[in-house]
Amino acid sequence: MKLLKQICAATLLCGIAATPAMAKGFYAAADVGQTNASDTCTGATGCSDSSTAIRAAGGYQFTPVWGVEVSYATYGKASLGDTYGDWETNGMQASGIGTFPVAESISVLGKLGVARISHKVAGTTSTKTNLAYGIGAQYDFSKGIAIRVQYERLGDIGDANTTGEARASLLSAGVLYRF
Repeated sequence: MKLLKQICAATLLCGIAATPAMAKGFYAAADVGQTNASDTCTGATGCSDSSTAIRAAGGYQFTPVWGVEVSYATYGKASLGDTYGDWETNGMQASGIGTFPVAESISVLGKLGVARISHKVAGTTSTKTNLAYGIGAQYDFSKGIAIRVQYERLGDIGDANTTGEARASLLSAGVLYRF
């Protein structure tokens, strides 16, 4: 958690200290998607291993190809069945982003970073910091607005002894607004 807080603080500080000429590289994004927590429902009836995720992100594009992004997401809440209650997951992520143009207005995205994920089951919370990575595509409607689709692996969440473990992934779509 300390490393993620330091990364977030450094990103915020860079944003505050940025000159007006640098402001062109800042962006905000909002994504909606589906979280899958595989292995969550092993043997449970009435259980759901997927849920709706909502994420807000901010980033800075240093060059047309390289940038960074910090985000917070509620990865969802779903039932573990009649016996076990519900699971709920949320977290923060800090990543480097590669944006590789493949055609006019279309780019392929690559993402690599760290995710700090809290997984709560029946009142017990387990928090882990994982390597997170993903791939996606982006379509630029204009210089200021784009849409993107991403698939990300968030690593193992939970604890085998308390909440149970699951492998988390996210498929999302959203809009990006450049300042």
